[in-house]
Amino acid sequence: MAARVASATALALSAGSCMAFVAPTVQDSSVGHLRAGHGASAPSAPRSASGALSGIAGITAVATVGLAVSSRSAKAGTARRGTVGVCLPLTDKFDPLNLSSTDAKLDRYTQVEIKHGRVAMIATMGYIMPELFRFPGCESFQHGLGAFESIPVEGWVQLVALVGAHEVLVKPREGGLGPSDFGLGTELLDGIDDEELERKQTSERNNGRLAMIAIMGLMVQDGMFGEPPLTYMSKNGWWGEPVQFFVQHINNCQSFDGSPIQNGSICALPSRIGRTQLRAVQQLSEGPYVETETYPKEMEMSAAVPFLRYPQVLKGWVGEEKGFDPLGVTDALPVYWVREAELKHGRICMLATVGWIATDMGFRFPGDKFQSVSNAFEAHDKMVEAGYMLPFLGAIGTFELYSLWLLFKGWEQEVNRDAGDFFLGKQFLPKEPEKEKDMRLKELENGRLAMFAFSGIVTQAAITGKTWPFM
Repeated sequence: MAARVASATALALSAGSCMAFVAPTVQDSSVGHLRAGHGASAPSAPRSASGALSGIAGITAVATVGLAVSSRSAKAGTARRGTVGVCLPLTDKFDPLNLSSTDAKLDRYTQVEIKHGRVAMIATMGYIMPELFRFPGCESFQHGLGAFESIPVEGWVQLVALVGAHEVLVKPREGGLGPSDFGLGTELLDGIDDEELERKQTSERNNGRLAMIAIMGLMVQDGMFGEPPLTYMSKNGWWGEPVQFFVQHINNCQSFDGSPIQNGSICALPSRIGRTQLRAVQQLSEGPYVETETYPKEMEMSAAVPFLRYPQVLKGWVGEEKGFDPLGVTDALPVYWVREAELKHGRICMLATVGWIATDMGFRFPGDKFQSVSNAFEAHDKMVEAGYMLPFLGAIGTFELYSLWLLFKGWEQEVNRDAGDFFLGKQFLPKEPEKEKDMRLKELENGRLAMFAFSGIVTQAAITGKTWPFM
């Protein structure tokens, strides 16, 4: 494994670097480039494109053109038409290390970038295509980094000979667009104007940059997990084992026993059952089925929204009798997470609503900085100016870290904790189970009302500029 990681890193650095040493080739004096200094505009070169490596005709449809003509303005540092490779959000060449401090260096690095980009595009396709197609006689060969172990010596001799012959024998086209124009694919540029030529050349440059990053990611993942990414994905799902810890319990991503529908494919997961859905299955009288795909003969409808089905995953939770989930949120997320978020937002909005109204009615903490606040709408800015917000956010952040720890511990059932339970004030709950459930439902509904109330208060204050009650 260590050897594969080392191989992946070495190959990634060599394929992705735009600053590798390549022997400079003959340049056409009529070709303009991005320059480091000032200069007059260079005349346009004939409309033709560079070819990719010899024998790779299919890739040249994507990597059509090489170094383009660029018209340099007298004033450097501005975005201008005719500057190939520069596109928004950048307005000039990107060289934070000032490696292209001279025209000669810039020309060299431009050719290096184009060559590495073309090789990376071919390499990226080479990682993908063996998953779909193999040449006759090559079925037993591994691909990706495994090719180093499975390709015989005579195969490497052929590869080195082919690449070496291309490097030595294939020369830039005379009268073309520069050192990267090998005369392959020029028919794709016949009859296009200068603006379209520039766009195609910039597209090739950007595709090459993306491919350099892509091939680095493919090789590093291949080295880390011991097999090519697409092969790994077909076995372990799109997310991979480290991320599946979070994804595997999403309700809509799982499949129930006996169902003809495999919901794992919806989320690119292997078939397995999550905690939330196990709970939902136990509540169904018709036997296990995929709730979002098949239904019992007498389908239970929501009491809150009678034309929608009753969300079975809410069985056993406070407020279950309402059956209110018109957007199907609990089909996509664990109910434990959703209820945790709902209670937290509701409690915050209840405090925020009372705090806003109290501030607008004239209640203040002692101190000139608090007394200077005229209304709740400007309280935030005043507290920022006073320097109170940083320690305030620090205190909230500390509590959030603790609450996040509690969330995961409770969700994994490592501690006996209900969603939204921070072990504060439970002694005030009624001792009878029915009354306790009723009290929890009141908190939930008051929190929902407060979320609407607070959003309305803020909107009204911003629009009217008045204080509560905005009369």
